[in-house]
Amino acid sequence: MDLKVIHECPQCGGEVELAETDRVLTCPFCGMRHILARGTARFILPHIKRQGRLIHVPYLRCKGAVFSCHLSGVAHRVVDTTVAAVSIAALPHTLGYRPQAMKMQYASDTLDTTYLKNTLTLAQAITLAESLHQTVTESAPPLHQEWIGETISLIYLPLIIDNDTVFDGVTGDALTTLTNNQDIFTPLALQSLDWQIKLLPTLCPNCGGDLRCEQESVVLLCSNCDTAWQESGGKLTAVVFETVAAKGEDAIHLPFWRLQADFAGIDLHSLADFIRLTNIPRAIQPEWEDNVLTFYCPAFKIRPKIFLRIASQLTAAQLPTTGTAQTPSRFASVSLESAEAEESIKLILASAAIAKRNILPKLPEITVTIKRNSLVFLPFFDNGYELCQEEMKVVINKQILELGKKL
Repeated sequence: MDLKVIHECPQCGGEVELAETDRVLTCPFCGMRHILARGTARFILPHIKRQGRLIHVPYLRCKGAVFSCHLSGVAHRVVDTTVAAVSIAALPHTLGYRPQAMKMQYASDTLDTTYLKNTLTLAQAITLAESLHQTVTESAPPLHQEWIGETISLIYLPLIIDNDTVFDGVTGDALTTLTNNQDIFTPLALQSLDWQIKLLPTLCPNCGGDLRCEQESVVLLCSNCDTAWQESGGKLTAVVFETVAAKGEDAIHLPFWRLQADFAGIDLHSLADFIRLTNIPRAIQPEWEDNVLTFYCPAFKIRPKIFLRIASQLTAAQLPTTGTAQTPSRFASVSLESAEAEESIKLILASAAIAKRNILPKLPEITVTIKRNSLVFLPFFDNGYELCQEEMKVVINKQILELGKKL
């Protein structure tokens, strides 16, 4: 479930409601659009009006699809949890449903409060989240595990200290009493804040034209000069892409990350190597020995099971033709970053394998080095209920595609 965040439009000052995963701010009043350039997002829960000292305590929120590779296969599930990022015994261990039930704001240094620093690292939070949401019941640790499409954010719970009593700033419940004038919060206070959210205009750096995007887009396209852009380090950088031409007029293009990689620990270079290794029931053609293997990964968020099925099907099929750097007229937005696609290569290999025990035990020894990563838009045709890619025999349910935007 998406969290709702309130932010002020920099153009007209209107109140804009955003989902946590939104990357583009669109004002419903003046129509202006801005790209949100940010690292780890920081939000604050609204607090009740009560006399006392205001403190904000950090919780790390981990949301995404967790894939675990065991000898029995690839298990997966969607994880959405919050864990306290500071060690104070009186605090709730989790925020529960509060972030989903309340509209939050971005944390800033303009609020008269004390923010506490998080002592729990991101890696520790992810490990804890994984332990709370085991994907399978096997006793052995997974041979390989990845989070794909994860959203990591800090959510600050307000506390109010009044007459040595610490109150939950959301519910008003008393949490603990401070004895002997002890101050357990000041030693954990952040001394400096640099949380200003940078907003970038949705204008093409190359020609100045308007960039085409949706609120969840991580890649924006320019139809004027046929270029693609993504935010990186507070600025827009170019993305290499191509579009495979459709045979009809009514096609919609879906985006996929196309990856080429070097492997150590396994003999995998060509399409023929991939077919032999995975034991897919296909007759290997002589020319496949020289065809460099390309992995394909959805560049949009979708349910984990469907994500693996589509990636495995496209990788086994390989793209029969090349495209051109031309912006498609109708396309689905890119909502999964290229770095996430790179992390999926071992998962695709494990998922595509028919004889799992020939591949899965080798996963810990396999290392992957990305050589090339680009974006490709493939044409799909709408039959009313599904989107169909006829050449590569891939079918995607339209409703599942739409629901994926909320992951």
